[in-house]
Order: sequence, then structure tokens, then C-alpha cells
Amino acid sequence: MLVLSVLILGTAGYMLIEQLSFVDALYTTVVTMATEGNVVHPLSEPGRLFTIAVIVSGVGSLLYTFGAGMEFMIEGHFSRAIRRRLMESKIAALRGHSIICGFGRVGSRIADGLAQARQPFVVLDEREENVRNCITRGYLALQGDATSDAMLCEAGIEHAKYVLVATDNDAHNISITLSARHLNSKLFIVARSNHDEAGVKLELAGANRVVSPYTIGGQRMADLAFERGGVE
Repeated sequence: MLVLSVLILGTAGYMLIEQLSFVDALYTTVVTMATEGNVVHPLSEPGRLFTIAVIVSGVGSLLYTFGAGMEFMIEGHFSRAIRRRLMESKIAALRGHSIICGFGRVGSRIADGLAQARQPFVVLDEREENVRNCITRGYLALQGDATSDAMLCEAGIEHAKYVLVATDNDAHNISITLSARHLNSKLFIVARSNHDEAGVKLELAGANRVVSPYTIGGQRMADLAFERGGVE
């Protein structure tokens, strides 16, 4: 945008000051920015002063753009942008897949289970570290807020079959469930409940199943204790 602005202003300036045609004014601006010094005809004094301004701003904008581009590539932004584009293409091709919202202790177990079953899925998580962990494991993942309709659409919710809401925040889980149900009424939604009172709200929000990891874990421990007691 910086370089383009100098080109536009330079071309317009030469057309007004030196009465050049559009092509001649554009040519003069380009060769001036390139510091070649070839002009269509000798410039007037205002034209020479304007040329000084074009040289300073043009060279400055080109150097800045070149530096920013090199920084973009050296820091890995370019490769990350390519990887993200490839990731988005793979996700856009999915059909009947699952969307896992949250890649914490619960979400990672869900992802591992689906991967072992060779079921297609996409992970949505706000934390860059969790997304990198997903990519390292070979999972499709997007970094962003799963409560956002835009992020759910980017994860292909229109063509998804299941949504597994597994964040450690009940308010987020309720919001995600509401958004997912609104975007796709045919989804089968399984939501995590971290507190007892959140279970009812999740069902009202549209969850088909509500799971409390703490309740399941506690019940399993009690069953094992009673089973051990019965054996003795």
C-alpha cells in the first residue's frame, strides 16, 4: 500500500506539474523511484523539487517493504501462512467429521480416541501451544475462539456430524453449544459439564448428551472399591 500510494501520488503530481500524459507520468514516477534518472523531458524547477520528494518517499517505501517482506519470511510467518492455508483446504474437504472444541486433558483424550478409530476430526482451541501440539500429532487444528460462529464455520460445521465440547469453562461450553446448534440443527452434540448446575443449561442449549468427567471418575472409583470389597 505504501509503494502503491507513492506511485499514485507521483503519477498525479507529474501530470499536474509537468502536464505529462498518464503513461509518461507513470514512467517518470517508476524510473524516479528506481533512481535511474531517465525522464521524458527536462523538468521545470517545481518538477525537480517534486522529483526529490518522489525519490525520498519512493526509495524509503521500497526499502521498508523489502525489509518487512524479508522479516515476514525469516521469522517463519510465510511458512506458517502456507501451512494454515493447506490446513484450511483439508478441513474444507471434510464431510461427516467431528469438531472438538478444547484440547485440554479431556479434549486430547477425545482426539486420541478418534485418531485410533480413524475418524476424521478438527480441533478448535484458543491456545497456540495446544494447536502446535495437535499439529505435531498430525491432527487438523485451528487456533481461535470456538464460541465464534466464524471459527465454527471455518471448522466445517455445516458438513460436520458431531461436535464435542470439551473446554474447562462451563460458560464457554454453553455458548459453543448454542452456536453449534444454531449453525447446524442436525448435529449430535456431546458437551462437557464441569459443575452440576451446568448440565441442565447445556441440555437447554441443545446438547444431545452431557458428560461430567468428575462424576464419571468418582463413580468409577467407587465401583472399583466396591468391586474389590466384594472379591475379598
